[in-house]
Amino acid sequence: MLSPQNHILISTPYGCALETTQTPRYYWDNAQRGKDQFVIVQWTLEGEGMFEQEGVEHPVPPGNALIVISPEPTKYYYPKQGREPWRYRWLNFYGPLAILLFRELREAFGPVLPLPDASAAGMMAQKLAEVARARLPVDPYESSAAAYGFIMEWTRQLSRPAMEAADPVQVALALCAARFREPLGVKELAAQTGLSREHFTRVFTEATGKSPARHLRDLRVAAAQQMMRRPAVPLKEVALRCGFPSVRSLRQALG
Repeated sequence: MLSPQNHILISTPYGCALETTQTPRYYWDNAQRGKDQFVIVQWTLEGEGMFEQEGVEHPVPPGNALIVISPEPTKYYYPKQGREPWRYRWLNFYGPLAILLFRELREAFGPVLPLPDASAAGMMAQKLAEVARARLPVDPYESSAAAYGFIMEWTRQLSRPAMEAADPVQVALALCAARFREPLGVKELAAQTGLSREHFTRVFTEATGKSPARHLRDLRVAAAQQMMRRPAVPLKEVALRCGFPSVRSLRQALG
């Protein structure tokens, strides 16, 4: 028999803040996951995944998340015709309350829902995924409160979409500040704001005086210069931790 605490607590012991796949072998049949009930939330950063429910395929593009309530007869996978890597975050939720809340959320809004990285809910989900990935000891009541807070914030955003009225430039600036150390590009920034790449670039440049690519580069250069002031930090590590794909690209940016 479950204790009252087990009924109200939500745990998030497993998650990852960044994973990538580009193979059709990435395929999850959620009817084959065993008998234990739990929720999977997986949201796209770049590329696109696919979620299948009752034979209907639902794309999972950047800024959107799929919800699985396992075990159930649904599937998610990297599409056979995919051309770009699917980069995503994921988080598992356990507990009767989590099952109830996510079932109601999915029934109300569908199996694939907007979850922009720069939104309040997106940032909360990223933090939960980072903590889960670290596998550090956590207070079960504090972690449950954080998980519940994320679910409530996500529900609020879906009920009254905050991103619709948000300034796309401010959304992009917040996203750049939070994720410039990752291989974040203009295409993903545009997708997160709901604008085409060309329109987004024009709006951003008019508002800030520089292109989004230049803004990202400036953030990375500033972080690299600060890091290089520390003694004996290899350039390879500086490049890796400041969003540059190689030492060569770092040197080119530094001029």
